[in-house]
Amino acid sequence: MRDRGLIPRKRRGLLPAFFDWPFDTEDLLDMFNLSPVKADLRETENEYIVEADLPGYKKENIEILYEDNVLTISAKYDEVTEEKGESFIQRERRRGNYSRSIPIPSNVKDDEIRASFNNGVLKVILPKVEPSRPSGRIIDIE
Repeated sequence: MRDRGLIPRKRRGLLPAFFDWPFDTEDLLDMFNLSPVKADLRETENEYIVEADLPGYKKENIEILYEDNVLTISAKYDEVTEEKGESFIQRERRRGNYSRSIPIPSNVKDDEIRASFNNGVLKVILPKVEPSRPSGRIIDIE
């Protein structure tokens, strides 16, 4: 959830506590895992790897944009189902546009980003400018 800091809230109406949500709608979707595009972000020594589940999508309907250290995955879905029976034809359509933005650390070689799409899984590899080395150390207790 987003950090609200120590900003006081204005009270409204008769039931202010009920309507003063401590989170916004996007946080609510994340809390219940309702985002239409599920994605994992992993880090290796030399790169960041984003894997997003996009079952039923076609490669040509997926767009990837990297701008200002944010990776945005957008996908369009257009499905037409047609069933023919003895005395009727039934057509159902399902359409949707989905988008997911993922903040990425700033040490990315943006001109070397590459992506692949296989069996409904989009994989985006973002090479690092410099390999990361673990920072920190073990501190002895006196």
